[in-house]
Amino acid sequence: MASFEDFRQLIILYYDANFINDEDFLLLYDMFSLRNPSFPYYEYTCFNLNSMSEAECKTELRFEKKDLPALAEALQIPPSFKLSQGSIVSGMESLCILLRRLAYPCRFGDMVPRFGKPVPVLSMVTNTVIDYIYTIHGHRVTRWNDALLNPVALDTYA
Repeated sequence: MASFEDFRQLIILYYDANFINDEDFLLLYDMFSLRNPSFPYYEYTCFNLNSMSEAECKTELRFEKKDLPALAEALQIPPSFKLSQGSIVSGMESLCILLRRLAYPCRFGDMVPRFGKPVPVLSMVTNTVIDYIYTIHGHRVTRWNDALLNPVALDTYA
């Protein structure tokens, strides 16, 4: 199956060869214009936590590199996630994608060079990890813990 960009190039070739007139060219070219920017994710290498420096890790993920395995264990992140469209992403990479996304300011397009994945996959990974963490740990947020959050303890915390 031809890609969207291939089809746009084909429209230009057909116009250049006079197979389609000016009106048809303008209509087709506009109809098949990209609504979102195209990020060349395939030009970047896959994510490798070991290739990140301590400073990059702290700046981009807001955690020190040595603390990430403990965070993954505490959040009970599985070894890998299988996304709805079939991609498989390692648990540590998934956690790093989520942490990078939550580090303000950050757009999915900003993450493409670091993770080497297309924007839709980065979005799916982020949503999958958030859903997983909420499923496993949501009760900690939605239920009142009287042992930790009693009036005396709250005064102490304040």
